[in-house]
Order: sequence, then structure tokens, then C-alpha cells
Amino acid sequence: MSATISVKEVNGGATPVATTITNSRFCTKDDYNPELENPLVKPETGLTNYSFKKSLYLNADTAPSGTINNIKFYCDGTIGWTGVDVEGKAADAYTEPTGTEGTTGDDNDGTNIETYTSVSPLSLAGSITNPSTGKVSQYLELQAVVSDAAEAGALAPETCTFRYDET
Repeated sequence: MSATISVKEVNGGATPVATTITNSRFCTKDDYNPELENPLVKPETGLTNYSFKKSLYLNADTAPSGTINNIKFYCDGTIGWTGVDVEGKAADAYTEPTGTEGTTGDDNDGTNIETYTSVSPLSLAGSITNPSTGKVSQYLELQAVVSDAAEAGALAPETCTFRYDET
């Protein structure tokens, strides 16, 4: 039987907590469910602000029939947010997001995720084999990068995809 896989977001600094999510909202605080608190802040002309980074991973809630591996992440090649890019990178360990809460996160030095498509995805290390459950992948760190061209208001939802083999 196929495994049940969830996406977990980790928050909490020195005492991190992993929460199962179905969507993620960028903000300027280490919070998995910020609602409308601590929104992204448009910077002054010529400057750049950042969200606090989001640390996500795949979790096997039930054991796979064999092995899960070959983990990939990608989007459709376009993030349709004027003046806002999303950067991502793989990380072996969780580290607490830093920055100035309510204003900007610190630059996490990722790659624009528009470069990660189904043809050329980001590879994430990790695997899990029956009868194990738990964390499967490396962390995927995502961060919104806000330029002075950003438009005010809520941004439209964007869909990103995790893909993996289960054999």
C-alpha cells in the first residue's frame, strides 16, 4: 500500500515544532499560520525586503510499501507576483529564521524557484523504507523576496509540487 505523505513546516527556533500544512503564507515572523499579521513589507526605493524563511519537509505519516526516494520540488516556471520573487534551496538541518520581525527577514541566498520546473526540478536528498515513518526529505527553505516594485494587497495563491518515487 502507498504511503500517506504530508508536508510539514518547522517553526520555533530553539524548540522547533513541525506542523502539517496544506498551504504556506509568507510573512515577517517565524509563524506557520500568520493569518494577516506581520505581512510582507514593501521596501523603500532601490532596496529589498524578505519574508522570514519557511522550512518545509516531506513526512511519511504511514509507511511506504517499499522505499520513497528521488524527491523533487518545482513550480510551473512562473510566480505571478509583481515585484515579489520566491527563492528556495535545500538544507540538511533546520535553522531558525532571522531578521527584524514585522519588517524583513535576513536574506537566505536561495535560487529563484521559477528555474525549478517539472523538466528541471530541485532535487532533495532523503529516503525512507518500510516499515519506517517520519521525516523523508531534506528541508526545503523558501523565502519571498520583495522589491520596491511590489504591489500592495494580497497575493494570489501559487502552486508548487513535490514529486517522489515509491517503489
